[in-house]
Amino acid sequence: MKTKQNAVDLTDLAIGILVLGIVVTIGSSILVSVRDSTLTDLDTVSTVNEATTFEQAGDQLAVTWGKSVDACMNTTSGQTILAGNYTATLDDFGVFTVQNATTTEWEAVSCNYTTYDTTRADWALPNDAATGIAEYGNWFDIIVIVGIAGLILSLIFLAFGNRGGGQANQAY
Repeated sequence: MKTKQNAVDLTDLAIGILVLGIVVTIGSSILVSVRDSTLTDLDTVSTVNEATTFEQAGDQLAVTWGKSVDACMNTTSGQTILAGNYTATLDDFGVFTVQNATTTEWEAVSCNYTTYDTTRADWALPNDAATGIAEYGNWFDIIVIVGIAGLILSLIFLAFGNRGGGQANQAY
């Protein structure tokens, strides 16, 4: 008499992936909170005369984790562009985007701005760890999909496995 081979139960794998996802989410939230709470305590660094395209679409400044755009000037004439003639917006990653707010065409523009010195260890360590966890997040989706596919296959094999005409013992 042949006995039916039970499929591997992958419920523990699915629960493990769920718990791992919760731990990673909480850990990354804590790291980002620690990182962001120490940002304004950092020393500042000034960047002077960074060339930018001063168009309506805007241009991103090179150094991240900005604090303020101090001045922009027309490098052709040496004329300072008044603050009302441009906008500087800061995104969630600390990158300034400078946009022309008027119809005036500026030929060559450079900006002076201040950023936070993010090389200090008490900021860099949580930032690097959060970045590493974000990279794990890219793989986490793949792990979840494979785990769910395995769980579905396991349930299919448990429900419909070995439906041949032979004798079989089936235990639930």
